[in-house]
Amino acid sequence: MIVLIHINYSKDYSEKILPIGILSVGSALKKKNYEVKLININEKKINETVDKIIKINPDYIGISVMTGIQTKHSAEFSKKIKEKSPIPVLWGGIHPSLLPEQCIKEDYIDYVVIGEGEMTILEFTEKFLGNKDFDSVLGLAYKKNGKIFINQERPLIENLDEWRLNFSLIDLNQFIFPLGKYKKAIAYKSSRGCPFGCAFCYNYKFNKSRWRAWSEKTVFDDIEFLKKNYKIDAVKFYDDNFFVDKKRALSVLRSINLPSHVEVRIDFINDELAAELKKLNIFDMLIGIESGSDRLLTLIDKRFTVDKLLNGVKSIAKYNLHASYSFIVGLPTETKEEFDATISLMYKIYKIHPKAGFTMGAYLPYPGSKMYEISLKEGFKIPERTEDWGEVDRFRKDFKSPWVNVRKVWVIRECFKILSWDFKLFKKWFEFRIRNNFYYFPIDIYLIEFFAGIAIEQKGFLGKTLRKAYNFLRS
Repeated sequence: MIVLIHINYSKDYSEKILPIGILSVGSALKKKNYEVKLININEKKINETVDKIIKINPDYIGISVMTGIQTKHSAEFSKKIKEKSPIPVLWGGIHPSLLPEQCIKEDYIDYVVIGEGEMTILEFTEKFLGNKDFDSVLGLAYKKNGKIFINQERPLIENLDEWRLNFSLIDLNQFIFPLGKYKKAIAYKSSRGCPFGCAFCYNYKFNKSRWRAWSEKTVFDDIEFLKKNYKIDAVKFYDDNFFVDKKRALSVLRSINLPSHVEVRIDFINDELAAELKKLNIFDMLIGIESGSDRLLTLIDKRFTVDKLLNGVKSIAKYNLHASYSFIVGLPTETKEEFDATISLMYKIYKIHPKAGFTMGAYLPYPGSKMYEISLKEGFKIPERTEDWGEVDRFRKDFKSPWVNVRKVWVIRECFKILSWDFKLFKKWFEFRIRNNFYYFPIDIYLIEFFAGIAIEQKGFLGKTLRKAYNFLRS
């Protein structure tokens, strides 16, 4: 028995998001007839899950880990396993792939999968259950006789269709969630990577700035299965860049015939594409704008200017589409004037496109990204222990950035988030905050967050009522 686990953060309300990482690796193991169990929890369930797993006594445990708060919780889980049992612990995912040397040094980590896991996990498992000679397993870090070995990287998978998801491994009913006016949405990923080498992005190292996709037929078959068996009525695509191949993207959306959320670059958007997206019932888009400074946009290699991106915003607004715009502040070398220019651009976008949503976070230095060395020169201190990366999380108000007041960033983000609600009293108050740069005493935001959390979890009569009110305000 092999146990694969993914640990969410309860305050993100992310347990409903299909854990595609462990499902992908689990599907590969199942394909070769290994017995595998998938577990998706939040940090509040670490202790009870540790006890359950020890009773199962699997051959090994595999944990999927993202850089940030998930790193801290995965370390906590691994330590507690080691305190009670000698079960081997393997880490995979983005964080250990970016920092395999640091991770494999930890006493509570026995093995690290570097990069995509499907082929590596099969070769590793064969050796693990056999002679434990891991020298030839590409993409693996391990310990032997007290020494650390980090093998050569494994080439990226060329044909993703050979590695399809096996939905029978997981109770999909747990991962169907309400999204806006849709009652049964599901997260899905139809491609990997992105060819645009944004200097802050993990893709530069993890996916070598390459993009690969499952075939249209595979995507269609998967979505048809989900429609037929689970009655889904919307899809939230988690592709890093859904529109790398515009022809394929539009063909997929036409074939699945479901309202969808996608990620797209703003410089791809024009009147023609916006009109097509409206016809295809795209109900939301995540679009990386990042900065209101042309200098910083050049520094992070976005390949567009403020004027260019505003043209895309105008097309989106013209066709009355909803979009969520993502921003990064606290970039190394960012000046106060450039920070202010980003906030001004966010407000300008809001005035052009009232249906805009916004998300903003402090810059997170991903190891291996183009900006990482600049970050080190400009004052970023590498966490000494793996679990300390839990403090490096761009959406947390307690993240200690060398370049920006993260608590202020959190307040500004929440102000813009609430602007997307169709509630005039809220709008006027938070517009006043933004226009006057008034980000002190955020008691109003704490109260709204508290009740929003109850609404998202839909706990009891109050939660369900608040959820209906929230959906009404959003619409």
